[in-house]
Amino acid sequence: METKFAKVEPGNIITGVVDEVKKNEVIVHIDYAYSGRIYLNELTKKPVESCEEIVNVGDKIEVVVKKVDDDKGFVWLSRIPIEEKQAFDNLQNYFDNDTTFDAKVLKTTKGGLILSAEGYDRIFMPLSEISVEFVSNLDVYVNQVLPVRVIEIKRNRVVVSHKQVMRDQIKEEKKAELEEITVGDVIEGKVSKIVPYGAFVRFGQVEGLLHISEISHHNVKNVEDVLKEGQTVEVKVIDAKKDKRSLSMKALEKTPWEKFAEDHKVGEEITGKVVKKMQFGMLLEVEKDVVGMINKFDYSWNPRINLAGEVEVGDEIEVKILNIDVKNRKMALSKKHLEYNPWEDLKVKVGDEVSGVVKELQDRGALVEVNGVNAFMPIGEISEKHITNVSEALSEEDVVNGIVLKFDKRQWQMVISKKAYDDKQERNEYKKHLRSENKEDQTQTLGDLFADKLKEFK
Repeated sequence: METKFAKVEPGNIITGVVDEVKKNEVIVHIDYAYSGRIYLNELTKKPVESCEEIVNVGDKIEVVVKKVDDDKGFVWLSRIPIEEKQAFDNLQNYFDNDTTFDAKVLKTTKGGLILSAEGYDRIFMPLSEISVEFVSNLDVYVNQVLPVRVIEIKRNRVVVSHKQVMRDQIKEEKKAELEEITVGDVIEGKVSKIVPYGAFVRFGQVEGLLHISEISHHNVKNVEDVLKEGQTVEVKVIDAKKDKRSLSMKALEKTPWEKFAEDHKVGEEITGKVVKKMQFGMLLEVEKDVVGMINKFDYSWNPRINLAGEVEVGDEIEVKILNIDVKNRKMALSKKHLEYNPWEDLKVKVGDEVSGVVKELQDRGALVEVNGVNAFMPIGEISEKHITNVSEALSEEDVVNGIVLKFDKRQWQMVISKKAYDDKQERNEYKKHLRSENKEDQTQTLGDLFADKLKEFK
């Protein structure tokens, strides 16, 4: 018995049996002359309201002797050191096995937080290990329960990290999300970062790249002109390789050509702006990024029109749609099909006599308006007389007659001759005169014959 009594000294660890359990006190039999007593605050550091939540009568418990009170006949006991040792051992086990567990934030301290777990209330979490994001206010964490992992443990120092747990959670969430995001999916996300070559869009823990060329069907020179950080966008997944996702906004929109073809049809009249002149025609932008071509033969019915001098880049022209090829992004346009072709209905052939008004005197001849078109009268076809200057024989607004020497409707070509007309008229007059003289000769001869016959009869 003396040996047993010798062990009941302050600091010793002994084993006892619970004899009685009260709300705030436990009586323990410890094979000693006195009974042992444990108050609730020495029984555990766990947040309990009664000792009955911790032990029952008959339980064997390991305790530490705090004081032998001979005056009161009690041995004061505590389970806190035992609990702390068990807690420390548990924390050591968590560290050895890289186990995640819950810890409650008790208070803030310089450089971090103080937490409690497993009955151990001296756990430290540095500021750098609290979150994957920047932490500006530590007070918001007080009384929160956080999943943590031990990153350092020695003697009485235990250091934990919540950030490492967050990283692993993010990694798992990202893996799960990546498996769900496949090519063809249309999803909504927020612009998380803008870079010169595009923008990153976040969906939960996954980020995808929206390349600048996939933002719009129209040319985007500066991403920030179109998108802002934090902006919600709808995108389509166009490529998925490992943990990378390529996104597109323009894949969800109709192309400018598709929109144009929906709003316009062949035969419609539209306005376009000249953006480029070429040897065989010119390009007109009829809507943003929709460009059609006017072949030089479709600009005017007049084959002698020179596009180089007729239009300039930037000029606006009314045109008619001849053809739209959305797939190949081609469109044929025509200006002449909006205009009347005065030569189309002209019924003239070589040798016909025509009449017209002199509209312009030139060095080599004159332009004569015939039935609404300009015919050319060469200087050599004006008169039989030799003239060196057209004005010697003609004046503007003179009405002249001529004979068609040449006529080409497609080439807008008509050559007439006043000289030929005048010559024809002279020949016609001469023939008429000859016919008149012959008639007179024939009439005189018959008269004479009848007179002679009459005389003979008499």
